[in-house]
Amino acid sequence: MPRLPPSLFWRARREISPMAAQLLPACRDLESAANELRWIREHVRDTKSPVPDGLRVWQLVERRERGVPLQYILGTQPFGDIEIKCRPGVLIPRPETEAYTLYVASLLAQSSPARTSLSILDLCTGTGCIPLLFLHSLLASLPAPLPISLHGVDISPTAIRLARANYAHNTPTLTGLPHAPSSSPYTLTFSQFDIFSPSLLTHLHQFLNPPIPTPTTTTTTTTTTTTTTTTQQAHKTEPPPPPPKLDLLISNPPYISPTDFNSATARAVRNHEPRIALVPPPRQQQQQQQQYQHQQKEEEDEEEKETCRPEDVFYARILDIASILRPERVLVEVGGWEQALRVVGLVLRNCTSSKNDGGGAGDDGSQEEEYKVVEVWRDEPLAGDRGERVEIGGREVVVRGEGMGRAVYLSRV
Repeated sequence: MPRLPPSLFWRARREISPMAAQLLPACRDLESAANELRWIREHVRDTKSPVPDGLRVWQLVERRERGVPLQYILGTQPFGDIEIKCRPGVLIPRPETEAYTLYVASLLAQSSPARTSLSILDLCTGTGCIPLLFLHSLLASLPAPLPISLHGVDISPTAIRLARANYAHNTPTLTGLPHAPSSSPYTLTFSQFDIFSPSLLTHLHQFLNPPIPTPTTTTTTTTTTTTTTTTQQAHKTEPPPPPPKLDLLISNPPYISPTDFNSATARAVRNHEPRIALVPPPRQQQQQQQQYQHQQKEEEDEEEKETCRPEDVFYARILDIASILRPERVLVEVGGWEQALRVVGLVLRNCTSSKNDGGGAGDDGSQEEEYKVVEVWRDEPLAGDRGERVEIGGREVVVRGEGMGRAVYLSRV
């Protein structure tokens, strides 16, 4: 990171405030320093404390100067039209995540006239920002009331507590929307679970497509008391239930390699945000690597065997889950163009494998694993289809939007 010239600090002191000069090492430019100082002052003004306002501003500026993310200092981050509480130990929502969430929500809203309900699963939910923004967007934009079921899963108990707090924090906003609970009944639940656990699918069955409350039911009470453990039905010998109907499986999983985490991420990210939400833990790397290599050995006896990179293991697991749950649509966030291409490659290999072994077939014998739509979305997918195409594994893939490669989108419709 280049050093800032002394003249920039002089300008900050002279044109803005000495405190703006303190913020420069973290903000890197005058405009950002001025904005952050204004937001800190507004936060102090709008929150009560026995500490004098001037001292509180100075204390918060000192924390920001040391590199603490502003979202942890202020305690919130705007995310679409909702406000997300942020706390240390849980990943801060990013604007790129907001962009693709709103875009895929618009696709679901457009298809809603043909639906009787909507079911969404968010793996690695963190703050709960994705299902909350989905719920807000759908309640605001659906052309007609529609039952909605959303469930978020995360391995971190800190994240699940915060996700539930965020739901409670945004409930007043949700109840004021056009299709609020009085007309569009919904359930929103969160549970703590490891998505690499063999019992994940059993765990999910109790949350996906639960009985939708009637319009007269109080949904807030229903959705904020979710248990975090799997309900075991003792002495039952019936076969497992069929996969629940799922319209969208979405995930912003850990996808950064240890090398990139140490060399390519900002210091504030390395020092203050949870590594577990950014870098796949070694145990999960080893587990998914062994499974992936076993599949590759069976599929490529005469070809050079590929390996799943450590930073890609969550995608392999998510695609395994998708092959069983068979959601109508899948969307996963990625960390750039090269990773997006690798994930698309995983998708296409899974489809080929499923065709060869007969797996993933629907009740009518149709091939469920063949996605009709495979796209790479850049940072701003709302910019639309600009005619960009890329060939991967013999298939032409649409590249949508502007910016860096940010998500892979799959659809069976």
